[in-house]
Amino acid sequence: MQRWLISGVSLAAGAGVAVALSGASSRLHPEDGVLHRVPVIPIPSVNAASDVVPYQHGQLSPSKSTAAVKYGLPSVSHIRSRESYVACYDARNRTPAWVLEQLSADALSGTSDRKLCEFKEDDSVHVYHRATNCDYRGSGFDRGHLAAAANHKWSQKAMDDTFYLSNVAPQNPHLNQNAWNNLEKYCRSLTKHYENVYVCSGPLYLP
Repeated sequence: MQRWLISGVSLAAGAGVAVALSGASSRLHPEDGVLHRVPVIPIPSVNAASDVVPYQHGQLSPSKSTAAVKYGLPSVSHIRSRESYVACYDARNRTPAWVLEQLSADALSGTSDRKLCEFKEDDSVHVYHRATNCDYRGSGFDRGHLAAAANHKWSQKAMDDTFYLSNVAPQNPHLNQNAWNNLEKYCRSLTKHYENVYVCSGPLYLP
């Protein structure tokens, strides 16, 4: 008798759960699926249809980093937005994962002086994950820019920002001063043929 009672209770409970689930599913809509409830990671708001604000001599243009991301970002973690570029910082390697910049003929001209710039730590990065000049001292590697200083002569602040170590990766001196330098020059030469040139660069670690 007790066995039948337990079975009856189990059957009733099971039926109750089934009815409850059936009632709940009838109230769900297609847009209530799992993907609909996943939070969306915010990314910088950019109007892709907007024109780049022309550079005015002697003025800082806040549109440079914004214009660089008009076609989207490779990833959206640890983003750093500077006067002249947007970067994604790799805290594990203490280098940029990638750097995105927008070049134009106007951005390449100006009175900015590289001699006034110094490599500096990025205070926005936690000290545990921050690259320092000591990391490079005696290492045999150059502090290689990803967003090149010469790409942003339009503003001293823009050029200064390229000297954050969060925009730097260790480079073999021969590579940095030759092939990489030639690649930077080639990117700048494209502005003679195109109004805006978008450059995305990042380090490649070889075994």
